[in-house]
Amino acid sequence: MRRAALLLFGLGLAQVYHPTATLVHGKTEVVVEKTSPDELGLAWIEELEEGVRFVFYDPPPYRVTVRFGEDARAYAALAFVEQPDEGGGTVALAGGEARYQEAEDRLVYELRAEPGAVAIEKGKLKAEGRRLDYDNRAGLARLAGPVRFERPGENPLKGEAQTLLYRVEEGELWLVGEVAIEQGSRRTLARLARVDEEKGLAYLEGDPVRSTAPGEELAGRRLVYDLESGEIWVLEGIAGKFSGD
Repeated sequence: MRRAALLLFGLGLAQVYHPTATLVHGKTEVVVEKTSPDELGLAWIEELEEGVRFVFYDPPPYRVTVRFGEDARAYAALAFVEQPDEGGGTVALAGGEARYQEAEDRLVYELRAEPGAVAIEKGKLKAEGRRLDYDNRAGLARLAGPVRFERPGENPLKGEAQTLLYRVEEGELWLVGEVAIEQGSRRTLARLARVDEEKGLAYLEGDPVRSTAPGEELAGRRLVYDLESGEIWVLEGIAGKFSGD
């Protein structure tokens, strides 16, 4: 039940420019921030029986930003943050819009979980999906797919997966379900991939993982993929086929 609500938009006050909501998981801060000027978008702070709810909305070209520690960012038009008194908390990101109906003193919003509505960045890897849900007690963010991702560089790659997971304390990013990676003429299929951006590597698993390029076909249960060069090493269950020019 709502006890009180505070609307912060169009007030022209410096202290409410870029309102934020913060959750803490272990040593990691998860900071949700409205980025548009005061006269645009909306920041709604609602006091609940056992905690606080924040609703942030940024119209294009702005986006609400979520900082998962120092290494990962997520972006969307709408953010819903639950901050219970006893700890924990959740963040939900999606597309859509929100507005305040002054006559009725209430918040009206339309949440749209559309493809590409949410973006997430970790190192060079950039991914998009329909909706992101973060559970602060578990320290886990889940980006619902279809997930499309890319990694720019000298040998750029792109791909897709069903889901993206990010563990904030470990800084681990996982691509899960029907993972497909395309880099130049190489195409690789896996069940899941753990991406280590610091090392520029991905650890792939499948039954089996399959990677094909002109004159080459590799398969194995566990593979290491160099995200910069496109080189692959089979760690377990190797099978391969090569042909001459």
